[in-house]
Order: sequence, then structure tokens, then C-alpha cells
Amino acid sequence: MMDRQNLKSAATRWGAVGMTLAAVLSQSQPAAARQFDCRNAEAASERIICRNDTLGALDEQMSRRYDELMQAYDTESQRKALRNYQRHFLAVRDDCGRDASCIKGAYLDQISVLEARLEKAYSRSER
Repeated sequence: MMDRQNLKSAATRWGAVGMTLAAVLSQSQPAAARQFDCRNAEAASERIICRNDTLGALDEQMSRRYDELMQAYDTESQRKALRNYQRHFLAVRDDCGRDASCIKGAYLDQISVLEARLEKAYSRSER
């Protein structure tokens, strides 16, 4: 049996998870806003993303970070390296097939990397 303190702690943790998920979902737009046309989705991973609002929101969040980073980079070599890195991410995501948890993990990893690179790019520009 959980005591009051443990229950309160668990509720706080789940509340934070719920708020994070709500933030991701609130940034969601209709499927047509995803970075590929759901009507022409060919890869199994794309079809799953089109049917899953959470994955669609992650796709949009990742895409925004990617676009921001492209704009933050000063040189064509940086942008080319980012495009290559993004192609690698897409291959990893597509290797997940219909596994939604695998796709979600790929997106979360990519978003984390892009955010870290954005932070680094912005801190360099502030010098």
C-alpha cells in the first residue's frame, strides 16, 4: 500500500508526464501538416505516423527543430552535414516499420539531438 508521500510523488511525476504529452499534442496540427503527404505515404512508418496523433506531433516538432537549425547554421557545410544526419534519422525511423514505440523513440532521440545542436548554435552566435 502506498503512503501519502509516495502517492503524492507518483502523482507529481505522472502530472509532469501528462503536461509534457499535452504540450506535444497541443503543437499537433492535422495530418496534412506533417512533413510528408499522408495520402501518398509509402513507408510503413509513414502510414503509422499518419494514423497516430502522438507520432504526428513528434514529426512536426522534429521538423520545426530541423528547420530552426538549418536557419541557425552559417555555412553550407554545416547544412549539408545536417541534411545527411537527417537522412540517417529517416532511415532509422523507416527501419522501425510498423513499431510505433520504435518510431517514437527515434523521434525523441532526434529531437533531443537537434535541440542540443540548436542550443550550441545559439550560444555560439551570442558570443
